[in-house]
Amino acid sequence: MEGDCTKTMLITANVGSIFEEPDAMFAPWLKAFFQCIQTQKPGFVAIHCQEVGGKNYEASMQHVNQFIKTLLSCEELHKYDRARIFLDEDYTASDKFTALGNMYFIHEDVPDVLIWDFVDCKFVEVEGREVLSGNIENVPIKEKAKFPQYFFPEFKWSRKGFLRTRWSINNCIFDLVNIHLFHDASNIVAMESSPSVYSGNRQRALLHTLQRFENDKYSKVPLFIFGDFNFRLDSNILIKELTRKLVACQTKGKKDQVNKIEYTEEGNGKIVLTIGSKSFDYYEKHTDLFANMNKWLHQFDTEFSSFRDRLFEFDISFSPSYPFCEDVADGISYMKTRVPSWCDRVLLTHSVKDILNQDATNAAAYDLIGKDVCMGDHKPVYLAVHMKPGKGNRLSSVAPESPTINSLPVLERKRTRTLSINGEPVGGLDLNRVNLDLSRLNIHDYAVFEKENDLIPEFRASIKNKRSLEGDASASGPGVVRKPSFQDVARKVCRMEKVLLKWPGRPRSRHHSSSSEDYPSEEGGDVRPDYSQGDSKTENVSTGCLLGNEEEKLKNSVSGKENFFPTEANNNQNSSFSKLSDGQGESTITSDSGITLEMKSPGSFAAEQSSGAGGLSLKPGEQVDCGDVGEKPLDVVLLAEHSGEVHVDCPPPRPCTPVSNSQPGPAPAHKASEKADTEASASSAGCCRCVVL
Repeated sequence: MEGDCTKTMLITANVGSIFEEPDAMFAPWLKAFFQCIQTQKPGFVAIHCQEVGGKNYEASMQHVNQFIKTLLSCEELHKYDRARIFLDEDYTASDKFTALGNMYFIHEDVPDVLIWDFVDCKFVEVEGREVLSGNIENVPIKEKAKFPQYFFPEFKWSRKGFLRTRWSINNCIFDLVNIHLFHDASNIVAMESSPSVYSGNRQRALLHTLQRFENDKYSKVPLFIFGDFNFRLDSNILIKELTRKLVACQTKGKKDQVNKIEYTEEGNGKIVLTIGSKSFDYYEKHTDLFANMNKWLHQFDTEFSSFRDRLFEFDISFSPSYPFCEDVADGISYMKTRVPSWCDRVLLTHSVKDILNQDATNAAAYDLIGKDVCMGDHKPVYLAVHMKPGKGNRLSSVAPESPTINSLPVLERKRTRTLSINGEPVGGLDLNRVNLDLSRLNIHDYAVFEKENDLIPEFRASIKNKRSLEGDASASGPGVVRKPSFQDVARKVCRMEKVLLKWPGRPRSRHHSSSSEDYPSEEGGDVRPDYSQGDSKTENVSTGCLLGNEEEKLKNSVSGKENFFPTEANNNQNSSFSKLSDGQGESTITSDSGITLEMKSPGSFAAEQSSGAGGLSLKPGEQVDCGDVGEKPLDVVLLAEHSGEVHVDCPPPRPCTPVSNSQPGPAPAHKASEKADTEASASSAGCCRCVVL
């Protein structure tokens, strides 16, 4: 914040090539980015990335996890206590996939930040940091579209499109649009006409996008559109200028098509320029021309001219942003593959001028990031400007449902530093630490993919090996600790049902020790709790009560409702589910054989058999004395939820068996030992929740 203005930094970065070699490329890219942030000191940072996950996205998408974790944990962004990160990663949804990534960071000194909900047509407060990854089609605080295929008929499939967000920063309202337009597929084709056929494709897509915003139902606000426009120099005119005194020699390939053109000096035959479908080599003059002749080259930068009635751009004083050498040791040379051009741009609608402070002390800065550092084939481009605060009645004109500016909250309270991924809070993380260790976090564990089976094995394996929902107490570091929800416990119960169907006969009348486990001994044998002592602690378990802090832990484990509803993907592995509903404070799940598990309130489980043999008829929520009601024993099955596991209640000589994916069957017999009995007795000391089936 500078006075009443908010310094805003808008960055566009095509990051495709850095994901191809993450071990070598991430570090220099991030270092240059952080240095720019520290130099500019913006209050609001907007980073629009293209080709997230790399050009070879199927193999490289898994590396997005490390890239985002580095941003979230870095010291340079520690004071940016709010963030919204949008990552369109679901390449299995080919009709929607754009590989765009929008990342926004808000400094703690910026008091009032809202983001627009495109579904409810209202602003919502921005608190904490949130990552939205994988398939983000249903995220309401963004608008995203992939361009129709006929816009780019030369290719069967592409990832080009846009991703839009709307913001209110200190009541100054504006749109931010990330865009990726079509590239030049062939240098030979590009030089055939002026403008090129590729330029026409880009113009149609950009015009389509702008007209969409002009004609949609949302109120019109100042708009920044920045991304990889793929604007190219007019090759036809440029090459004619470079080769006026040279002799052309064409080489043809299959189908009698030109695949290479060499331009030589007349008389001595020295090659000066070679052009191929994917090569452009001006030899020893290459770097001098494109790195040092910016003003002369601007006359060939003509693609933007047809949009000057709708958009404007600050003066460009930097070298073309693409294509730079991808050698980590070389940060200044251009690759000799394409005509170097200003592909990466920050464009603005003319109405933006009304919200910018452009006096002598607040001049805009428009430049490259990492001029001397290898940043991949694209150098990121940034625009730093100062946003004026909005006027009093500005917000009320955006949507009828929106509050007036005078009713908007000013965040005077201290904010809570939180992190969530796809709406799920990430626990066990000390977000107030400067050097936050996120090594145990995988953002893709929280992601959804339309066709998970279409993910390549390496990527699928990286997100299949999720941490247990209860966390790994033996692992070091804060990690992700997610407590079991009602759905998680219910899923385990339904899995156990398959075990129970094969379970041997059992006595009807008995008492219950809820959390016994198998303790193998060196000599073998049956190791189990000693039921003969009639321990009062066991009686507490028998009534289904929770003792001490375990009751609070269980309440916490089932209080959240965000993830009660299993997706189609995870239902495939839990075929016993037939119904899961969430009513007024209640949640139920019914298995194929009619067993219903119900949560009447957080921490309270019950179940009933809908019909059939067994004769069990218990009302949901009814307390049962562990198998005995009054003096009449019931043929019921008891499960105990303990330390994140659901255990079968079984009488001696068989110990309780935790739910697992192993084959069902009787537990092996083991010889008892004094140590095992002690451990078993301690573990049964009233710290479980009984579930009656």
